[in-house]
Amino acid sequence: MSNQANKLNTAVILAAGMGTRLREVVNGKPKGLLEINGNEIMKQSLDRILKNGIEKIVMVTGYESHVYQEALRDQYPMIEYVQNPDYARTGSMHSLYLAKEKISGDFLLFESDLLYENRCITVLLGLEQEDAILLSGQTDSGDEVYIYGQNGLIEFITKDVREDLNKQGELVGISKISLSLYDQMCKYYHEEIPFPSDFHYENCLSGLAAAIDVKYHLVEDIVWTEIDDPSHYERALKLILPRILEKDKTN
Repeated sequence: MSNQANKLNTAVILAAGMGTRLREVVNGKPKGLLEINGNEIMKQSLDRILKNGIEKIVMVTGYESHVYQEALRDQYPMIEYVQNPDYARTGSMHSLYLAKEKISGDFLLFESDLLYENRCITVLLGLEQEDAILLSGQTDSGDEVYIYGQNGLIEFITKDVREDLNKQGELVGISKISLSLYDQMCKYYHEEIPFPSDFHYENCLSGLAAAIDVKYHLVEDIVWTEIDDPSHYERALKLILPRILEKDKTN
């Protein structure tokens, strides 16, 4: 593990969303508590984070925040919680902004609704560069977020297909963020975005990319999925989970 990896000991998890499209599957619980392969996906993510030597975990909750705390209290007492009281009318960048009092160094940023192989973490920790937005190849999962850019730098992030730009890959939802980049994200959000707003951290990165270098890192064959609706859930069970179990055996 590199010297840079040894300096990074913080994970920030964005878990404030209501997960309305997944309600029928999770029975009203926060979507990070969706069970796959006998365990909640949030706990699977937390176990991977801890396994890779990250000791400080900051989790921003909103919808049913007490349910998260009750479910995770005994097994993960190290979690530091931040509450987003405006979760119903703000996006993920507001949640990330609210975590600023807890963040004092570089960190890995995680979305709460992911099922992913361990390489998603080890690849980022092994990079010398301070910032890296993790990208995968084409997933055909539906609801993709595309990263456009060149020479390792992001130009634009959108769900739209843009023929006039160079598509590099799809946003995984796990990123390596330096304190410097985070400070610039918070400044941009505070100064440029009206409150309340459905503005997400990837929108912030896209906006900043016009003025500063925001780097991506593509791993074409990385296995992961977001679980945002029943179709994603079925795809995760049938296609993604078996591939992750196989990948984790060899990596």
